[in-house]
Amino acid sequence: MVSRVDKSNYEALPLAEKMDVVPPLENPPKHRGKRMVRRFTQWALLFALWVAFSGVFLIEFIVVGMITAAVAVALSERLFAGTHEGLFPSAPARAPWFVGVTARLLLYIPWLFYQIIVSNIHVVYLVLHPRLPIDPTLVEFSTTLTSESAQVLLAQSITLTPGTVTVDASGGKFLIHCLSRKTRQGIESGDIQTKVAKVFGEPWVEVVAVTDIEAPGQVPL
Repeated sequence: MVSRVDKSNYEALPLAEKMDVVPPLENPPKHRGKRMVRRFTQWALLFALWVAFSGVFLIEFIVVGMITAAVAVALSERLFAGTHEGLFPSAPARAPWFVGVTARLLLYIPWLFYQIIVSNIHVVYLVLHPRLPIDPTLVEFSTTLTSESAQVLLAQSITLTPGTVTVDASGGKFLIHCLSRKTRQGIESGDIQTKVAKVFGEPWVEVVAVTDIEAPGQVPL
């Protein structure tokens, strides 16, 4: 069971044992507001995805979606407590920031759907082509995104786009499997990363520097 310790005991723990406890709160009232904003943001994102992917707007489906998103957030808080605190900056506890992110996310989702359709057509072309012109590669790149929500959205967006799969995302590094040269070029162009960065108001780069993973020993464990 994950437990919370006070600051003096937490600082004395070895690094490996720190992963089994919840870090102490520096200022509980201040951080409580940030945690609520983070949880509500996660709930809103999950609920938006539910609505977008279900395509059903009946009241019972909407209610089920709201409950499902809330349960998912509660379970993630419980399962991952103590594993990522301090690794990512906290989201600003300001209503204007949240409203801006939500509005930009609603604009991002249709763009992502379009990319999914285009990528589906490309994969169908690869499958139906007599020569099966695939060129699978495993590449790694470092992201400029700093927040947990932005990195999660980037990882899921890459996986949702046919032809690319996020194999691993940790420490600001992404390991991606690309099915063809075109899908690899899509990662290098940084289009998805740029769009996600704009959603959360974070920095981005015009071209992503990717490294090919050619030997098993190069795969991060």
